[in-house]
Amino acid sequence: MVLGLHQAGVVRSLKGGLLLSYFNFATTVTFYGVLLLIVLFFAGRRAGRAWARLGLRRFPVWVVILMPPAAIGLQIVATIISALLSPALGGMKNPQECDISQAFGAEPYLAVISIAVVAPVVEEIVFRGFIYGGLRARMGVVLSVLLSAAIFGLAHSLSVGGSILLLFPSLFVAGVALALVYERSRSLVPGMVLHGCFNLIAVVAIFVVGTHCG
Repeated sequence: MVLGLHQAGVVRSLKGGLLLSYFNFATTVTFYGVLLLIVLFFAGRRAGRAWARLGLRRFPVWVVILMPPAAIGLQIVATIISALLSPALGGMKNPQECDISQAFGAEPYLAVISIAVVAPVVEEIVFRGFIYGGLRARMGVVLSVLLSAAIFGLAHSLSVGGSILLLFPSLFVAGVALALVYERSRSLVPGMVLHGCFNLIAVVAIFVVGTHCG
């Protein structure tokens, strides 16, 4: 979702690494800002406080403390899933790595802010607070967890062309984990921390280890 415009070729038309990085940052923040406003609009049409209904409530501190190591474990699982699937898909690599590197290569800190801060906060409100919360009220925990995770995985996979078979399984697992954290803690904050740490690990790996982009 963060790099939808970039993947579509809109951002790639810009020349100059610094300008490209700031343009991507601006479009990312704008996209998530609009998405958040839309969700708040629909959530606000119901009775009660929108923020509390979306899951921004008090949370057990001990749960948040567990989120960074949990993110490492989740990232390991996602990496293993992708490594197992890649040979069966003709050696396909994760295209998000190149997209992030090319989109924010001149200013890596903008990638951290966009992908490890802005995206997790808004996406947890949207996917867990709004979508999972709405489903949970109608169909119970198990189906709500699975369906919201599928929506989460599809939303991210479809924004990166040709990669759904590689990306969806690991993103689905991540979506299940995030929904279960929300279900257990009854607050979006632990999931935001888990999501943010999960994304941060990926971003740091991209800029420290590097990517092999064609």
